[in-house]
Amino acid sequence: MGGTKVTGRAEKIMEDIRQNKGWEGHLKHRGWKTVQVKASDGRHTMQAFVLRLGWWPFSMMKIQRSNYDPDFEELKRLKRKYWVANSIIEPQRVQNPEAFRRAGYYLTRFPYLAMSSYINDLTKSEKELWGGLSNNAKRLIDKNARIIIEEAEPKKFCELWKKSSKIWIMKPDEVENLIKSFKGKVRLVMSRMGDEYHSGLMIVYSRDTANYYMTWTSEAGRKSGAHYKLVWNEMLRAKKMGLKYWDFEGVFDPRWPQKRWKGFTEFKRRFGGRLVQFPGGFFRWL
Repeated sequence: MGGTKVTGRAEKIMEDIRQNKGWEGHLKHRGWKTVQVKASDGRHTMQAFVLRLGWWPFSMMKIQRSNYDPDFEELKRLKRKYWVANSIIEPQRVQNPEAFRRAGYYLTRFPYLAMSSYINDLTKSEKELWGGLSNNAKRLIDKNARIIIEEAEPKKFCELWKKSSKIWIMKPDEVENLIKSFKGKVRLVMSRMGDEYHSGLMIVYSRDTANYYMTWTSEAGRKSGAHYKLVWNEMLRAKKMGLKYWDFEGVFDPRWPQKRWKGFTEFKRRFGGRLVQFPGGFFRWL
């Protein structure tokens, strides 16, 4: 499997989309308020998001994929200001585990974000990236060489997504807001053969990373394997854009075992990226 490596923590510190300014606009559309929290080093800040809990005066807070530990005294002050009843911190890394314990934050079995992801290094040559693919992935990419790949408008993308999915999907206005919030750094792309659509992918770009954010596959796509060709093309496109990483945005992790994730985890594994494990979610009441 060409270089896939299991690590105990996120060694590559990238700019995660949840700490990007665009994420603020995306969550504002859903009713969240953004506040800035100082980092423990006194030099950096991170985005925290606060949501009012219905008619109650209380709120919930989340800090996700920050590169730095928060200043817990500053965090305490902000939680009091916004009447935060519960909060979760899901960092890219933990600098001082003891500081989390002293502040009353402990690992939860129910994180909001995936605890692991496959991440491909796009600074490698195209030949090296191809060499990292599984034999099955290579076969399906070659098999679908004639598949048509095209960009899509939010409305059409969501219509086809809804037809192919049995779970929650984003609405067109949510997708449009995401595109606006990230100032166009969102790409909707689909694969088709003739008039039949096989798969779709929503990619969100941060400073150095292409994020495999949302996806769908039709019945025809599940049979053809066209999504392998679509993803491979988009990885190469991201490389040409000068991005350093391709983040598959979540895979199965035994610390939070979601059996239904095993299928798409196998798909992502076949692209030969590094398996990166995040620390998990640290939760606290009040």
